[in-house]
Amino acid sequence: MQCRLCGFEFDEDKVPNRGCTNCGKPVCNLIHCPNCGFANFPHYEEEFEFVTKLKNKFKNRKK
Repeated sequence: MQCRLCGFEFDEDKVPNRGCTNCGKPVCNLIHCPNCGFANFPHYEEEFEFVTKLKNKFKNRKK
C-alpha cells in the first residue's frame, strides 16, 4: 500500500495493529501509515475506480 499523504510504500499486513495508536474507536477499519501516521482507507482505489467508470459512462451518454 502507498500512503496517500506522504507516498511511503508499506505492506499493510506487516504493520502491527494496522498502525493504530489508540484513536479511541472500538473498531478501526483504517490502516495508519508507519511513516507519518495518516489513516488510509484500504478500499479507496476500488471505490475510486468505480466512481471514475460511472463518471465516464455519464460523460459518454451526453455525447
